[in-house]
Amino acid sequence: MNKSKIKTTNSLRFKIGLFYSLLALLNIIFFTVMIFENQSDLLLKNFQFQSENLANTILADIQTIGLSGERDESFEVFRKTLKLYEINKFTIFDVDGKIVLSEPESGPGVKEITESVLKKTKEVSSDKEGNLFKARYSLDLNESDFTVDFLLPIRLSDNKEVFLFTHFNISSIQDRLKQLYIQVGYAVLWGIVFHIIFAILVYRAIFKRVGSLEIASKDMATGNLQSRVTWNFKSNDELDSLGKSFNLMAEEIQNKVTTITRLNEEINQELQIGKEVQELFLPSVKKYKKFNIGKLYRPMREVSGDLYQYFQFPEQNYYGFFLADASGHGVSAALVTVVMAMSLQAIMKENHSAIEAINQLGEVIANRLQASFFATGVFVVFEEPGVVKFVNAGHNAPFIIRPSTKQITYVDSSGPPLGMGDDIQYSLESFPVLPGDKIILYTDGVVETPIKEGGLFGLERFTEVVLENIHLSNAEIVEKAMALLEEKHEEYKDDVTMIVLDVPE
Repeated sequence: MNKSKIKTTNSLRFKIGLFYSLLALLNIIFFTVMIFENQSDLLLKNFQFQSENLANTILADIQTIGLSGERDESFEVFRKTLKLYEINKFTIFDVDGKIVLSEPESGPGVKEITESVLKKTKEVSSDKEGNLFKARYSLDLNESDFTVDFLLPIRLSDNKEVFLFTHFNISSIQDRLKQLYIQVGYAVLWGIVFHIIFAILVYRAIFKRVGSLEIASKDMATGNLQSRVTWNFKSNDELDSLGKSFNLMAEEIQNKVTTITRLNEEINQELQIGKEVQELFLPSVKKYKKFNIGKLYRPMREVSGDLYQYFQFPEQNYYGFFLADASGHGVSAALVTVVMAMSLQAIMKENHSAIEAINQLGEVIANRLQASFFATGVFVVFEEPGVVKFVNAGHNAPFIIRPSTKQITYVDSSGPPLGMGDDIQYSLESFPVLPGDKIILYTDGVVETPIKEGGLFGLERFTEVVLENIHLSNAEIVEKAMALLEEKHEEYKDDVTMIVLDVPE
């Protein structure tokens, strides 16, 4: 069964229409049977009464007619008398079953007296006293077609006993039966017309308005918030109240959605401004060309909870690279990154020590944000040849790759995330490097992104894509890694940032 058929059979209109049709059919059948049965009983009683009455009347009318057994004048009177009662066919026979007279004389009629009729003659035969007529006769009523088999003993003029047998119907009963059929037909027709008219009124009064409500609801479900029910509300019944309530609800929803849409547009405009402001805190790579920096910065929304900063003090041959990831994402995380950027820049102007910068930054976040927010961060410092120094505050482990040997060195965390407390001290770790070694920094939005085949993108897959493209420029490495992430990801749940830089000569 297809969906349209299932939908039709589940329709309330279909169910009620089917139930109403069955109920109407049963109602018509019931009243038709009741009418027919009652009228049939009356017809049968009337048929019995008229048959007896007709038999007695015929008996009285032919008492004075003396038949001779021939088709003479007396027979003609006899025939005309019976014709008055619409009896045009009859047979007169003796006790042996021999036909004496018949009407019509030739043509269709009784050709032979049956045994059953002869047996009945014994029941109605005159007694031995020999009265000319005896008030005895036999009536067999055929209720199926309202006809009568009439057997009457009579005596001829020579006192011979013969029997009159005729089969006739009572026309008034036949006419009444026809009228009964016509009346039953009219009753059935009226029942059908009445139920159709009632069904139309019910449809127009209920289902038409319910259908309008259904159409308007579906229009609203598809996004047409201007959809309303439009029938005239003259009945002031429950459905009119429901229709008015629906229109009020639809208007309220439209107003709310319009307000929300307007507020969303304002928020988006403000977020766009926030994005532009946040990007002002991100450094340019022009002063750091010797590091061949490859960078990808992709906020999940307009603003990001990731932050990167570059620092250089040429007179001291000092270069620093900072990457942080604030807890959460969106506006709250972006505000934390602004606080971190401003604080870190102020700290680095006073003190060029990476370890001091991280320790002070952790105190600022803990005190200003009162432990409501925290952030992970990693600080990479170049201040002496052949050595790179790391401070990792709860951040994803950055790693160093030596392209010539494909050797990988991971830098684990040396303390909890920034802002977890104001008295936490971090340590500075040093690693020997050669010119051309690559340092890869990233946020958890890279390795913790769910992928289509299940699980996460993962550090191992990220390391493999970097190694496979280690011969390319740092910008191209970042592009390849992002292309693979874009291909495999199921959804992004965090901001994504990657930084790849070379150890300079």
